[in-house]
Amino acid sequence: MYFLEQFANWKFYLMGMYPEGELGGLLLNIQLAVVCLLLSFLAGLVLGYLRLSPRKFIRIPVGWYIDIVRSVPLLMIVFWFYFFLPYIMGEHITVFRSAAFSLFVYGSAYQAEIVRAGILAVPKGQMEAAMTIGLSKRLAMTYIIFPQAFKIMVPSFVSFFITLFKDTSIAYVIGIIELTQAGVIVSQRQPDRIYAAYLSVAIGFWVVSYSISRIENVLKKKFGTIEIAGIITGTKRV
Repeated sequence: MYFLEQFANWKFYLMGMYPEGELGGLLLNIQLAVVCLLLSFLAGLVLGYLRLSPRKFIRIPVGWYIDIVRSVPLLMIVFWFYFFLPYIMGEHITVFRSAAFSLFVYGSAYQAEIVRAGILAVPKGQMEAAMTIGLSKRLAMTYIIFPQAFKIMVPSFVSFFITLFKDTSIAYVIGIIELTQAGVIVSQRQPDRIYAAYLSVAIGFWVVSYSISRIENVLKKKFGTIEIAGIITGTKRV
């Protein structure tokens, strides 16, 4: 009974202030991660492709953005969006939006590098062969290069997704009651449950991170075999 009592706050770890207030705890980490992962993934695809542009006026600014963001600690990015974005925009911004903007900017820069590296890893002969058979550069990139590059990117994407999910814990520094903050609150209000509090935090992050890593296996099976022979021989329309 004593062991179970140590984890009596499991609802608080899972949902924070629910149902008395806004959503918090682990579910807030998941919500924040899903929003940021989807948006930063799409932005990363675009930025990674643009960084390979032959046009300097596109490639250089994108490169500056990526290098600057990757050179600044995530904590500093969070502080910038939390303190300075409301001042610049002239209106109040919720702490959730501040954290989401920070993780979006951070995630898009890192995923852009994954995309760029994946595309460059595809042998140049693939593009040359595709254009030889009459495909335009756009079609060659869409149907030949990117499918092969995506297979290469999958492990890096999954690893970064796990990292970004764990990085949502940094949102506690601006007052968001996510899982880490929930553990801190319990440990301060009930010192006798401090070990159970931080063990619960660790278990929560582990369960979600492990689940994401299992998704990698599904993606590998789905994208592991890239069939381009049909395109090259003309049996598949592009």
